[in-house]
Amino acid sequence: MVKSGLLAPPNPFEPLYKAIAMFKRDARLALSYDLNFWLQWISIGVSVLGFYYISKLMPPKDAFGTPGHPGRYFDWIVINLAFVRFQATAIASFQMAIRNDQMAGTLEVLMATPTSLPLIVLSTGLWGFTLTAIQVCVFMLLAVPLGADFSHVNLLTGAVFVLLTIACMSPIGVMSAATIMTFKQAGPAGFIMGSGSNLLGGVLFPVATLPVALQYVSWFLPITHALNGIRGAVHGLTLGQVAPDALWLAVATCVLLPISLYSFGRAVQRAKLDGTLGQY
Repeated sequence: MVKSGLLAPPNPFEPLYKAIAMFKRDARLALSYDLNFWLQWISIGVSVLGFYYISKLMPPKDAFGTPGHPGRYFDWIVINLAFVRFQATAIASFQMAIRNDQMAGTLEVLMATPTSLPLIVLSTGLWGFTLTAIQVCVFMLLAVPLGADFSHVNLLTGAVFVLLTIACMSPIGVMSAATIMTFKQAGPAGFIMGSGSNLLGGVLFPVATLPVALQYVSWFLPITHALNGIRGAVHGLTLGQVAPDALWLAVATCVLLPISLYSFGRAVQRAKLDGTLGQY
């Protein structure tokens, strides 16, 4: 914009406005598919009720609580199933957003706007993570009438681990989006991470029940540390008591985020050179 022969200063809030615009776009798109949207909420109720009856077959154990304080399997599994949704969202939201833009023919136009590539790709996850946060709250609220005890939650520890979980999982989703940009097909990241988490990440059963060799493998999975911290927060542990898991997630984020953005940038650059940016 030119005003009195001078360039107008850049608006410092412009990136925020663009992020909000992408959030609104993704929200309208998700809400336009009524059946799929409401089935997500029904599946939450079914999961909570199903695992409630499964939990009645298991007595309280130390493995489901904290040392010296046995916990119930129901409380343990509800927390895991609720917060593992952040991983699924991180992997799916970025690649689905890119895929939808490819198929709608808007990706090339979006990339041509004066918007930084990191802002474009990271903003595509805003709606997904917001919806997931609401679903996590619903998950836990439905569990309370069935006897789940969340009265000792350390809110600070919980908030820190939610943020660290999103920050650490998002680069994996961005790298998945890079495969969409390059190969025009969704990669197996969702299946691999989902299966690996259920088997090795302590989602369905404690990591301590695994053979020692697999416990070492589990240590390298972000979801293992994320759930350790979140379960600790629910049991009232302070941030200092779960600091090793918080540090692991923070370091992994610092390593994975620049790698993922670089990979996505290279994928976009290659697609532009090949003339395949708008193809699907």
